[in-house]
Amino acid sequence: MLAARWATGSFHEFLLAETLFLLAPLVLVPLGLPLTAVPVRSGRPSRLFTLLEVLPLPSALALVPAFALELPWLARVALGLPYLLFTLCAALHGVVRLAGRSAFLVEELVIDVALLCPLGGAVWMMTWLGDFSLLGFQGLWVLLTAVHFHFAGFGCLLIAGLLGRLLWSRRTWAPRAWRLHPVVAVGLMGAFPLLAAGIAGQRALEVLGVSLYVLLLPMLAGLLLVGAAGVDSRGVGRWLLVGSGLAVLGSTTLAGLWGLLRPSPVTLPTMLRFHGTLNALGFVGLGVLGLRLLHPVSRANPAGVVFSRLGSRGRTGPRFFERLAPPDGRRPTGLVDDFSEYARPDFDPLRLSPEVRRFYEHTAEYRLWVVPDWKPGFRLGGRLWGWFARRVQQLVLPHDTHLQRHGVKGSIVAVDDGADGRERVRGWIRTHVSDGSPIYVAAYSSHVAGAMRYMNIAFPLPFSNMTSILRIDHDAPGGTGLKLTSCASEDAPGGDQGVYLAHRLLALRLPLNETIWVWSAEGTPRTEPPCDEPAVVLRARHEMWFFGRKYLELHYFIERLAGAGPG
Repeated sequence: MLAARWATGSFHEFLLAETLFLLAPLVLVPLGLPLTAVPVRSGRPSRLFTLLEVLPLPSALALVPAFALELPWLARVALGLPYLLFTLCAALHGVVRLAGRSAFLVEELVIDVALLCPLGGAVWMMTWLGDFSLLGFQGLWVLLTAVHFHFAGFGCLLIAGLLGRLLWSRRTWAPRAWRLHPVVAVGLMGAFPLLAAGIAGQRALEVLGVSLYVLLLPMLAGLLLVGAAGVDSRGVGRWLLVGSGLAVLGSTTLAGLWGLLRPSPVTLPTMLRFHGTLNALGFVGLGVLGLRLLHPVSRANPAGVVFSRLGSRGRTGPRFFERLAPPDGRRPTGLVDDFSEYARPDFDPLRLSPEVRRFYEHTAEYRLWVVPDWKPGFRLGGRLWGWFARRVQQLVLPHDTHLQRHGVKGSIVAVDDGADGRERVRGWIRTHVSDGSPIYVAAYSSHVAGAMRYMNIAFPLPFSNMTSILRIDHDAPGGTGLKLTSCASEDAPGGDQGVYLAHRLLALRLPLNETIWVWSAEGTPRTEPPCDEPAVVLRARHEMWFFGRKYLELHYFIERLAGAGPG
């Protein structure tokens, strides 16, 4: 590798660059990785994170001889492979964190992205160890790119995410800083790939990336100082954050002179000695160490939601539950046995209309009529989904746009808890009154997280299921209606509620949301479509969103079947 060193720079420059790089796998990554752990309700971390806790030290130590000794390129590459494997697991950890989170939390998203960066750095490291070229770069530039992925990528974004946690815990004390943080965090996530693309050959993108850094890093420094001001003055972590904020101001000035001016008044050796050292030891080093000592807590809900294991092998259909009858012979009549189970300080089931509560406890005694209202821009998508849904006989949404009523009949059946994986599971099979064709098959259960019981509904799909976890509230303060929603509330953004695609290996939060409102016929708001049929005892509205845009409303008119018991 000496030939590559002396062909593109001095020995001292390479020695400093290699030293800065080795600080990342030996110090930075092991220091910051524990802060990315996802709290687990069982108290035991996932197997993936357990593996991540074991791999950093041996994989990093293997890099020391690869950088320090003049070995054949094949031996150096072999010594780098364990670290490449470790960074691949770290990136997968970031994807799993993102996929399983119930709410969109900017500070956690930044940490997810940060975990992808060491993998990019490891690829450039392997290029350096093999004395290869990548994207037209070779020698010192390859090594500096590996350094940037670790410090400007992983380190900077990790600090931004952890700082967001800290500011969230002090949002009442520093509300302006908390509101500014998402802007800075999202901007930094965009600045890094822009700068990388610019250095690869697009000068305009490089200028844009550097400009974002020059604008956003001083703002991040200000947020670090604000975060430090709210910390106990006796703690060392506070002063480490102050040092980190001051260091980034100096390194940003050098970065602006280097990236924006041509010819630059700052030479590469100067950038390496001062900008690189200030970033690695000052901004990132002090910042991550300070946040490690402070250990700000995530507002995301702990992982460990119990999802159904049910899934079809092709079609679902109305006969799906026939092979899943429980051995105890249970015969549920409703979606819940007793609605009082959902009681909590801010939700009193006894305040609900008796008919609303009765519907959920004796669902089989009701018939539904549904009127679809597809929103403009989604009608074609609804028809395409309908084509797929009719073939798998699941989640067949009515697509008629002429406000035609569709009759729906339903039956409640018991489901074997052992096969499903949840407790007290029952199935709701819904078909059309007109021809008996399937609408959907759903397995209902519930689970408790903290003081909240959620309704946990699984819709079996081929080799997976779509699970909707709903938070239950009153329809309005003092109201007698019901609201069930997958949307996160402002007060509890980290709840379990959400719509997921669940597989035994992984649950992925989908960009879907739904809210269901249920009222007695007498308590229905006047804003709902009028209904003068005396047989209707309940009204409901089912709203659905895709990426925050409402695509469908289903209006329900609910009758109690003849011969059903008294209310």
